[in-house]
Order: sequence, then structure tokens, then C-alpha cells
Amino acid sequence: MPDQFVRLHVAGMTCSACVARVESALAQVAGADHVHVDLGQGTAMVSGGESLDQTSVEYAVQAAGYEVASANGAAKELPATSTFQTFKPLMVALGLLVIGSLASGGFGGAMGRFMGGFFLVFSGLKMLDLPGFAKAYSNYDLLARRVPSYGLMYPFLEAALGCAYLAAPTSLGLHAFTLALMLFSSLGVIRSVLRAEELPCACMGTSIQLPMTTVTIVEDLGMAAMAGWMLVELSLTLNL
Repeated sequence: MPDQFVRLHVAGMTCSACVARVESALAQVAGADHVHVDLGQGTAMVSGGESLDQTSVEYAVQAAGYEVASANGAAKELPATSTFQTFKPLMVALGLLVIGSLASGGFGGAMGRFMGGFFLVFSGLKMLDLPGFAKAYSNYDLLARRVPSYGLMYPFLEAALGCAYLAAPTSLGLHAFTLALMLFSSLGVIRSVLRAEELPCACMGTSIQLPMTTVTIVEDLGMAAMAGWMLVELSLTLNL
């Protein structure tokens, strides 16, 4: 038996495509195991583990472009969240990584230490729910969409990169691989944002719900830019 069960009235659904969109959004909610959306009754039912909560389910419906309604069909007003509130977990994580990379050795080599910490922390968050991450990641990553096993492997790839950046930050191959990986990863994100797809970002796993926005693009391209910078800097130092 599921630990939690949430039933909502959803306003605005008019066809099977609406049902599919709501079901897809609800399936990404942390703790959701089973989702059923009934177009005729205008309801959505979600069951799952202890981490499932009604607020997350309601926001998922809203993010999909529909409204949570009361039993009489009237739209239910959900409290608005600011950009800072939405991305607060990401900002806090990045801020602490910056502080830690500077505190552990000053400005010299700080970029490499930041990237090592970034990959290790974010890979760990993804590993908390590997199947959930892989499912969410396959919604927008170009390779994970075609090869589902890549989504299961990706957190371990990030963990390996994190260790490599802390152990061997002067490797040209490491910077070149990271640059190519992050540029490729950003393609799926850019595609989804340009299409205005209402998808959750899996960058911090499924335990922390973040929307797919231009912030995700900046995150991926920022990591690519740092890898590119270190690649060029190291190449010049080695006179290549």
C-alpha cells in the first residue's frame, strides 16, 4: 500500500493531450509512484512514498499549465513563489561551493576545485533517486531520451569528473571532455526552453524540484565556459 495519496480537481483539461501533459508533470513529482488522470471527472490521483506531498502535486499541475480547482470547480489560488525562492537551493549550493573552493586554496586553482565540488555534490543529489532522475532527465536530454541507460550512468560520470578535477586539474583531456559533455547537455535544455516545455530540471535530482528555465542553460554553459577557459589556459601554459 502507498504511504501517501493525493487527489485533486484539475481545471482546464479538454482533451487526451491535456491528460498526457498533466500525467507527465505529476510523474516527475518526488515520491510519486502511480498517477491517474481522469478527463471526464477532471481529477488527478497520485500515490507514492512518504516524500509525496499535496503542495508539490498542486505546483506540478500549475507548472503544466492547468489550475487546481476546488470540488465545485472554482480555481484554487496557489501562493506565488519568487525567482529567488524557486532557485534558492541552487543558489545556496553554488554559493557554498564558491566559498569552499576559495577557502581551500585561495584564487589559484579555485575554478578546478569548484568544478570538482560541483560535480560531486550534484552527482550525489542525483544518486538519491537514480530511477527518478533518469526518468526526468530523459524528458529533455538528447541522448538519455534515446538511450535510457545513459540517464542511470550520468550521475556516476559526474562523480568521476568531480574526483578527476580534484585529483588532476591540469589534464587537457579532462577539460576537453567536460567542455564537450556540457555543451552537448545544454543542447537538450536549450531545445526544451525554446519550445516552452513545462518540465522539471533534474540538475539537483528529484528531491529538489526546480523548473526548466534559462537558469539551467546558464548553469550548463557556465560549466562549459569554465572547462573551456581552463583548456585554453593550460594549452597556453604548455605552449601547445
